[in-house]
Amino acid sequence: MDFTLTEDSQKYERGFRELLSERGYDCKSGIRVQLKESTEREITISYEKEQAVITASETAFLYRGLMSLVMQLEAHGTEKPYAKREEIWLDHNGCMVDSSRNCVMSVSAAKAWLRMQACVGMNVMMLYTEDTYEVPEYPYFGALRGRYTAEEFKELDDYAQMLGIELIPCIEALGHLQQPLRWPAMRDLRDTSDIALVGDEKVYDFLRACIRQVSRCFRTRKVHLGMDEAWSLGLGKYLIKNGYTPKREIIRQHMDRVMELCKEEGLEPMIWSDMYFRVHSETEDYYNVKPDTDMRTGALPPEGMSLVYWDYYHTDEEYYRNYIKLHRQLTDRVIFAGGGWTWCGIAPALQTAEAVTRAAFRACRAEKLRDAIYTLWADDGTETPQFAGLGPVILAAEYGFGEEPDEKRISGQFEFLTGCDYQTYLELGKFDLPSGKMSDGAVGADPSKGLFFQDLLLGIYDGQTEGVRYGSYYREIAEKLESGKALHRTVPGFWSTEMKGILDLYEMEAGILSKKADLGLQILEAYQKGEKEVLKNIAETEIPALTAGVRRCHSLRETLWMNEGKVFGWEVLDIRYYGMSGRMESTAKRLKAYADGELISLPELEEKRLPVFPENTGERRMEGGYLSWIDIAAVSPLAWAWLPQVY
Repeated sequence: MDFTLTEDSQKYERGFRELLSERGYDCKSGIRVQLKESTEREITISYEKEQAVITASETAFLYRGLMSLVMQLEAHGTEKPYAKREEIWLDHNGCMVDSSRNCVMSVSAAKAWLRMQACVGMNVMMLYTEDTYEVPEYPYFGALRGRYTAEEFKELDDYAQMLGIELIPCIEALGHLQQPLRWPAMRDLRDTSDIALVGDEKVYDFLRACIRQVSRCFRTRKVHLGMDEAWSLGLGKYLIKNGYTPKREIIRQHMDRVMELCKEEGLEPMIWSDMYFRVHSETEDYYNVKPDTDMRTGALPPEGMSLVYWDYYHTDEEYYRNYIKLHRQLTDRVIFAGGGWTWCGIAPALQTAEAVTRAAFRACRAEKLRDAIYTLWADDGTETPQFAGLGPVILAAEYGFGEEPDEKRISGQFEFLTGCDYQTYLELGKFDLPSGKMSDGAVGADPSKGLFFQDLLLGIYDGQTEGVRYGSYYREIAEKLESGKALHRTVPGFWSTEMKGILDLYEMEAGILSKKADLGLQILEAYQKGEKEVLKNIAETEIPALTAGVRRCHSLRETLWMNEGKVFGWEVLDIRYYGMSGRMESTAKRLKAYADGELISLPELEEKRLPVFPENTGERRMEGGYLSWIDIAAVSPLAWAWLPQVY
C-alpha cells in the first residue's frame, strides 16, 4: 500500500511526504489522495477503490484527515469504502513544550513533535524558552543552557509552516528569569533573584532585544510573554529605589512599556493571567477569586493583549466555567491552557491529567471558548521524558473534534502512532497513585519520586508511609510493563522507538522501586532488632544489585534524553543518578562496618522518622505536596543556598 497526491494537491506535497515516508510509504504511486481546502468547520474523508478525497479548512486539519485514512486502511485493508466526518470545534489547539527546565528539545525531536501534532490535527505549537534562545547583544543569556540559535528557530518555523502549524515563541518578560539573572553580568537587571527591575531603562533595552530576536525568527505575529508567578515583584531593588508600590500599579506600568515594544515589532502579545487575579485575592492565590468578583475594579490588560488562563488542578467543570467568565470580564481575548502533568516527578501523572483535562475542556466547550494550548512542563530538571506525555496530548487533541472522546478513540490514535499497547502505557500513571483512587488530594502528589530518590539511611520519606510497605505495588507495575511490552507492534518512525524506550525505562524504575521503596524500613527494623547478619546481607547482596539497577536506569534515561533534547542540562540528572548510586554504596559500607563491629552505632538510624506531610494520614498518606529533588536527597543544604536578592 502506497499513496500519491493528485495534481491539484501538489502544494501539500512536502508535508504529505514527511508524514507518510516516516511510516515507510512511497509517495510516487498507489492510492490517489486529493486534499481540498474548505470553508466548512469540518473534516471529511471519502475513500473508495483506491481514490480518496479529504477536505478541511486548514492544512493541519487536512493532515489529520490524511492520517485518519492511513490508520483506517492499515487496520482494515484497502478493499472496503470508508467515509468519515468530524466537526472542528477548537479554532486553535496545540502544545506548549517546556524547553527551559534543562532539557531543550532538539531540532530533530521538535520536528517529530510537529509531525505528531499534524497527525492528530493540532495547529499551534509553542516552545517555552525562558533563556534558551540566543540574544546576540547579551552573551550570558542562555549560556551553557542549550539555547536555540536564530537559524534553528527559523528551521523549525519553516517545518511547522509546511505542516500547517503556527509556531509561536514563548518567552519571559518579567519573572522566571532566575537562570540568566544568576550571572554577575546580568544583575543590573534584577529586582529580585528571578524578576526583572520594572521601570529601569536597561531592562527595557534587554526586553527590546529579546522581542526583536524572536520577531525576526518566526512568521507569526503572536508572542507569549509569560509574566506569571512574579511573587516578589517590587520587593527587591525596586522597593529600595521607589519605596513600596502596590503590585497592580507596577504591573500596569510594566505592561504599558512592554506593549510599546511589541508594537514596534508588529506583535500581538499574550500573557498568563494570574497576576491580574492575585490582586483580587487576600492571599494572592490565583485560584480563590470568588465567582461574583468584579474583575474590572483591578488592573486591566492593555488593549490588544490576550490573557491565557492556565489551570491544571481542578476536576470540577463548574470551577473552570466560573473562571472563564471572570477572565471575560477583563478581555474577550481569552485562551485556555491545560496541562499534561509531565512535571510532577519521575513519571507522568496520567490519571490526574485525564481528570483535569476532561473537566477543563468540557467547560471550554460549554462556554464556547475555542482557543486552547496544552502545557507539558518539566519542573525540577525534566525527570520525566516529555514524550512520555503523549497520551494526555492525544486526549487534548481529540477534544478539538467532534463529540466527547472515549478511551477507544484515544487508544486508537496512541497505538497507531507508537505501536505500543495503550493499557500498558497507562501503567505509568500508577507510579504516583498507590491508593488506586483519583482524588483532588492526589493532584500534585509525587510519592514515587520520594521513594525513588530518598537516602536509604536518612529515610526522609519513610515517615510518610506510616510503616506501610509499597514494594509489592511497584513490583506489580513492573510485571505489567514487562508483559505489556510483548504487545508492542513495531511501526516505522520516531514515536515507536521512543515509546519502546520509555516503557523500558519505567519497567526498570518500577523494578527499582519494588526493592528500594521498602529497603530503608527493612534496614531500620533490622537495626532496631540488632539483626547484624540481616544488615550484612543487605550490604553485600541487596544494595549492590539495586545499585546496578540504578545505573541501568541512568543509562536508559540518558538515551531518551539524547533522543529528545540537547546535551545541556543532562549534567543535572547525571548528578542525581550518580549521587543516588554513590550514596547507596556508602550505605552498604556503613552497614557492613556496623555488622562487623567496626562501628558501635549508626546515628542515622536512631533518629525518629517524621512524616513530610503530617496532615496526610491513613488512606491519604501518599497524597500531598510536590517534592523537589533537593528536598528528598538530603536535609542538610546541598549547596550554599543564600543568594543576594539585590546586590
